[in-house]
Amino acid sequence: MTREIAARWLRAVVPSWLYRWLLPAGWLAAVVASAIAEPACSLEHPCGPDRVFSLVMIVCFASLVLWWWQPILAASAGVLFLAFDLQYDDGEAARTAWTLYGAVCAAMLVWLLASRRRQRRLVGGVARRPVSIPAAERVGVTARILVAGALVVVGVAALFVMRWQDQREDAHLRRAVEQTAVVDRVTDDGDAVLKLPNGWTHTTTMTDPPDVGASVPVLVDPADPDWLRPRAELADNTWWYTVGGGAWVLALLFVVRDLQLRRARPRRSWTGQGLPVQLEPDASMAFAVRSADGAVLLGFVDLELDDDERDAELAAAFDVLDEEEEEAPARLRREWEGTLRQYRGEALLVGELAEGSWPTFVLGEQVLRSTGPLRAPRNALWRTESVEGLPDQPTVHAERAEPEIEAAQELPDLPWEVPLQPGEWWERPAWVAALVLTPVAAWVLPIWLDDKFAGIAAAVLGVNLVHFAGSQVFYRVIATTSEVWIRSGWFERSVPWRSVRAVDVTEDRLDLETGEDWSVVGGIAADEIQGAARVFEALRLRSHDGLAAATASRRVAPILLIDGVLAAVCAAVLLLT
Repeated sequence: MTREIAARWLRAVVPSWLYRWLLPAGWLAAVVASAIAEPACSLEHPCGPDRVFSLVMIVCFASLVLWWWQPILAASAGVLFLAFDLQYDDGEAARTAWTLYGAVCAAMLVWLLASRRRQRRLVGGVARRPVSIPAAERVGVTARILVAGALVVVGVAALFVMRWQDQREDAHLRRAVEQTAVVDRVTDDGDAVLKLPNGWTHTTTMTDPPDVGASVPVLVDPADPDWLRPRAELADNTWWYTVGGGAWVLALLFVVRDLQLRRARPRRSWTGQGLPVQLEPDASMAFAVRSADGAVLLGFVDLELDDDERDAELAAAFDVLDEEEEEAPARLRREWEGTLRQYRGEALLVGELAEGSWPTFVLGEQVLRSTGPLRAPRNALWRTESVEGLPDQPTVHAERAEPEIEAAQELPDLPWEVPLQPGEWWERPAWVAALVLTPVAAWVLPIWLDDKFAGIAAAVLGVNLVHFAGSQVFYRVIATTSEVWIRSGWFERSVPWRSVRAVDVTEDRLDLETGEDWSVVGGIAADEIQGAARVFEALRLRSHDGLAAATASRRVAPILLIDGVLAAVCAAVLLLT
């Protein structure tokens, strides 16, 4: 797979912004045009149950939702809905709008199919290597099958609900008598308040509320004074067809996707022709597929290893690419990075290289099988998707040897409070001010603004501010002979020294590794980090006396009590106000 062929393959891809952004906007414009041109309900053109419309709306919504999942099916649904609209819709504006949308869908469908065909043709003549693929393990019951089953149940439940509502409505209609109501007024929400001949009023929602004083023929049930229906707008429960049918269509798509997954995992060994490509783990937990020289990004695909244990290690190693995992210990991040580098390099792609295909990759002795279809890099007008993976060269943390922390020869008096970075002078006064002013604001604002929600907002904001500032004010790290207490937020966490495997210094913090977990000790004064690390190492070594490692524990920190009392005071103030 040379750079030239890869570039031509990439140019054959349909730009994703067309069907992920532009065509959904076109669908929305057609819906707006249909709604504007929809005739008002009247006795000559009553609005009521329309099963055909509800069933056709399944196709309409599919032509929107599937653009982001199955663009070929979305385009096909758009063309099919155009056929239904031309047959059943009498509005000229709506027919025009959906004709334009359907024509664009037809053009997009032809383009997508031609694109996939050209992608396969470009790769068809590239030299491949024979490679043996072992038999795959049995797939079993997948999450897709479970979701599909749940959607089938949802569809059945929707039809039962519709039948129950129809039975209730039919009972009312059998007892109903016709009367003429007068529009007394129209509420701010657009509901019409109808006044009946007996003087009663009834608020109802109408598609196009008439003017005040207009006469409206209605049906009323003498046995149920709360039931009323305008003659021109009878109840329509057929929208449950859309809900139930849509759920079944989604269930079918999940089943089809599950069948594709199973087809990509034949339970027999076979020999295929492998296309040389480059694989690289990406921050999205997918693998980026590049040309053989690594110059051109072809797409992304979700992969998993045949070996369950290694696959679990690989899934955990993706955390090194997650910005939220920066607090992980340096030792663990080095292990993650080393794991990812084992699955980065030249691989053989067995199967089709085209959007929507489910290829298998052979990387050294490892076989990686698709859990989702291959997709080209997505793009918008303002950016194109790129790879967020490992740097070309190992990071400084990966290159350096394991840090050796020398244990302190002399220990401070225990318990020892670790010196922390000095806070700003205004932090404690600001916290006290927030603590005092929060209940005052919760009391004053509802009276001043005559709006209780203002007091609730002030209380919520104040409690969160007190918690955030208090977490900084009350933060402590205290080392004892047997454990270290870390007070952060609502709890103080106790980490026994016997459970600490290693102490590591990472930039401006200490990492205490305890089995598969770790504790981060931050906020230490910059000139005290190395000294604190030596003290921690000495306490750790002294505690290793052959006994079983103790587990970490927690206890309530002062800030939790303060937050609880403040929240209770604010709630009492709001209730009294």
